[in-house]
Amino acid sequence: MTRRFVASSLAVALLCMAIAAVPGAAQELAPAPKTFDVGFPVEMSGDAAITGDLQRKGTEMALEKINAEGGINGVPMRFIYEDTKGTNPGAISAFNKLLFSHNVIMSFATVRSTMVHALAPIIKENEVPAIFGGSAWSLSELEVPWMFRVRTDDRTVAQIMAKFMVEDLGHKKIAGLHDSDAFGTGGFVETAKALKEMYGIDVLTEQKYSTGTKDYTAQLLAIKNSGATCVFAWGTRLEDDAIILRQKAQLGLEVDFVGSASYSSTPIRDIAGDSVNGIYSAAGFTVANDDPLVQEYVKEFQAKYGELPDENSAWTYSSTLMLADALRKANVIQVVDGKPMMLPTKEAREAIRQALKGVRDFKTPMGSYTCDKWNNMLHEMPIIQIVDRKDKLIKVVSMEPELE
Repeated sequence: MTRRFVASSLAVALLCMAIAAVPGAAQELAPAPKTFDVGFPVEMSGDAAITGDLQRKGTEMALEKINAEGGINGVPMRFIYEDTKGTNPGAISAFNKLLFSHNVIMSFATVRSTMVHALAPIIKENEVPAIFGGSAWSLSELEVPWMFRVRTDDRTVAQIMAKFMVEDLGHKKIAGLHDSDAFGTGGFVETAKALKEMYGIDVLTEQKYSTGTKDYTAQLLAIKNSGATCVFAWGTRLEDDAIILRQKAQLGLEVDFVGSASYSSTPIRDIAGDSVNGIYSAAGFTVANDDPLVQEYVKEFQAKYGELPDENSAWTYSSTLMLADALRKANVIQVVDGKPMMLPTKEAREAIRQALKGVRDFKTPMGSYTCDKWNNMLHEMPIIQIVDRKDKLIKVVSMEPELE
């Protein structure tokens, strides 16, 4: 009798342990919160607040659509925003507040590559899924398995820009201008590398500046004196880009100008005026794209906000829709006996990570999201020219993702 009792007790204990080890087992679930909260450290004050405002418009518009369709398995999705104040310390403070005061399960991680670099150790240590817009290739080299990029990475963009300058515009005398932060420097390095490796072309002069610079005369004159017929530019802030274009026109620097995505943003046209006309940009997003998904988004955004969207709002809108789809598939929230229940934090985060890794061909206004071996989701880029302050689509270039 004693042996049978011991054996039975041991069997029950082992069974309980086995059930407890299964992710999402019923006894591990807890009542779901009233909202599924996602963090977003974003610029809400200072010179770059206009960029942050556009990003929040994108997320909020996506939330309306997601929650109208039932949210995340019956629980409404919500963003909690914290101000980065446009600085790395501000971004770290905002991200920590989201994780440890608001206790979010996951978060966005800004569009500024230099800020994402600052946040990467926190993301890695706490094993929190983070969607980010920073495009510096150096972020992929960190190999943090919890970070997922939702804009085209700079290595891909650089190859597209190099090909366009040489094969489409026919230039061989090329100069580079860039912000000295991680994004700008990384973009310059990758473009110069692509020009050299693909076409044997050396950049005539590299001109850089600090974020927030007001006078670019020295850099622009150096480009003019170099004999360059084309300049590629990697800018971090659209406010800086606008000043560059105004001063370029004032100095009579008549060269083809191919800018990074920030040069195609909507507000830059108001700030730079007619000096924006004629430039090219690897846009990331353009209202001139006749793809039905893009045109539907443009129509809805304009009806809601009374203005045209640009990449700042398009990438947050698109990635929020993609995230919601992944969250549903991850079964982070499950309905048990008619009540929404949620996985524990650690299991939920791992389930979200796996769901994001599994994203394939999710179509959005930004393009088709497919997660590659680097956790990069987007692999295409429109090239536009600005004519009469409006986008003219030149072409959309797609690259094959490197899958695991």
